[in-house]
Amino acid sequence: MRSLRPSASSSLLVLTCAPTKSIEILPSRCDVFLFRLFAKRRYATAPPAAAAVSASIPLSSSSSSQRISEFFRSNGELASNTRNYSARSAPFTPAALCHPPPPPISPRRPPSIYSSYFQLAKPRLTALIVLSTMSAYAITPESAIISNMSHFPLSSLSTLFFLTVGTTLTSAAANALNMAREPEYDGMMSRTRTRPIVRGFVSPLQAVYFAIATGAVGTGMLLYGVNEQVALLAVANIALYAGLYTSMKRTSILNTWVGAVVGAIPPLMGWSAAGGSLLDPGAWCLAGLLYAWQFPHFNALSYNIREEYRNAGYRMAAWVNPALNARVSLRYSVAMIPLCVGLWYFGVTDAGFVIDSTAANAWLVACAVSFWKECRPGGRGGAAASASARKLFWASIMQLPAVLVLAMVHKAGFWQGVYDYLQEALGAAEDEEEEDGEEVEQEHIVTVAKG
Repeated sequence: MRSLRPSASSSLLVLTCAPTKSIEILPSRCDVFLFRLFAKRRYATAPPAAAAVSASIPLSSSSSSQRISEFFRSNGELASNTRNYSARSAPFTPAALCHPPPPPISPRRPPSIYSSYFQLAKPRLTALIVLSTMSAYAITPESAIISNMSHFPLSSLSTLFFLTVGTTLTSAAANALNMAREPEYDGMMSRTRTRPIVRGFVSPLQAVYFAIATGAVGTGMLLYGVNEQVALLAVANIALYAGLYTSMKRTSILNTWVGAVVGAIPPLMGWSAAGGSLLDPGAWCLAGLLYAWQFPHFNALSYNIREEYRNAGYRMAAWVNPALNARVSLRYSVAMIPLCVGLWYFGVTDAGFVIDSTAANAWLVACAVSFWKECRPGGRGGAAASASARKLFWASIMQLPAVLVLAMVHKAGFWQGVYDYLQEALGAAEDEEEEDGEEVEQEHIVTVAKG
């Protein structure tokens, strides 16, 4: 990474090209112009201060180095007059160009308060959690959904409604608390610096109030409309994600394993909501499937932004030990194959699921093998490893929904339920035709008798 810094010993600038090499160059009009341009863009929200500093660096000056040094020293004053995007302002250096602040929002179309609170819920992550919960509810053998098409009780529909809304709200609460705890670190990463707290649209305290409200309402809905066990699991997941996982992100790479447990709990909620026992091995196979999926998905995602995690102070295996990161991805990708076989063995799905799911899982394993080969000692690394990480990430995005849909299609008793439903429908149609025929015959007899 290149960086510019003023030299104290002479009127020179030092261009650092590598950790051990420095090249001294004379400041040029282009150098000063770039400083002025950056000051204008970076501190557009504080025109007086920015203008003062920009004006202090003329395009033609005999003491350019001294002016540039004043530019650096003036950054603290500028930052105090600027709506910063993090809780703490790091002194400006030209290296900051590598991590620019969030793009400004047009004053003509500022985000609405509803949009900001909606983003607090991390809608895409919440949608994944809700879908995994609903799919588990449908797959559970005790569930009337899918397997019993002819006699679908309305109580199941009511339970599904409370489960869906309650899970959505409790997930939103956990995500809002997570954002409220680390806005200064979110501001250091490209994938998180556009979050509403980082940009100042919602304060951390407002996020906490939002989390309390959604968490209380969501837990109440699960308690009232589903059962106590599901409500307890939801509360435990909030504490696990917003508490232990968020705290461990800056201390140990084991945070990824804790985060995987958070992802494994929603299937257990869906299983319990459908009336299944959490002592059933099928429930743990399904939870294990979601647990194992977290590793190839997140490890591939984090690999290409590992330097951002390092700079923000997050302890992730992607930069602490890239070889371990890839090896764990491969290990858990392979583990998904026997877990899917377990769903058939314990009577959750039929035998056809073993064949279909193995095909989807084998594709994920192939991508994980490629990622592992590039990251292991002696691998090519670099661009090749980054490309294989992207491939594995997108494979995980498509593989999990495919496996869950296949599990619902191959749910034990599903096709028998379809057959029985069609038989009843055809039988009812035949009975109706016979009744119509008898009515016509009786009308004919009455007409002949009158004639």
